[in-house]
Amino acid sequence: MANLKLKLEHQLIEKAMKDDSFRKKLLEDPKNAFEQETGIPLPSSLRINVLQEDQHNVYIVLPPLQSEAGESELTEADLESVAGGYPGLWTDGAACTKNLPHD
Repeated sequence: MANLKLKLEHQLIEKAMKDDSFRKKLLEDPKNAFEQETGIPLPSSLRINVLQEDQHNVYIVLPPLQSEAGESELTEADLESVAGGYPGLWTDGAACTKNLPHD
């Protein structure tokens, strides 16, 4: 799942570097820009923050702590959703059937 998240981030960054209007939208309304670009609906409780580095600001993103990421084993429903396609990265785990970026 981490590789898919990185691929989606790369897709958004690549488009933002080529398309100024998309870059502006991604900075102003990242959740909507993400959903429109990827076709992946996100839960209303999820927030996305997009920051733009410059010569005076560099950002480091820390992953969630293990206790926040969940250490429990996969449930039967989790296994079924993975078998049926990509589980939602930031969703409730529902499989996504949209074409996703490839290697």
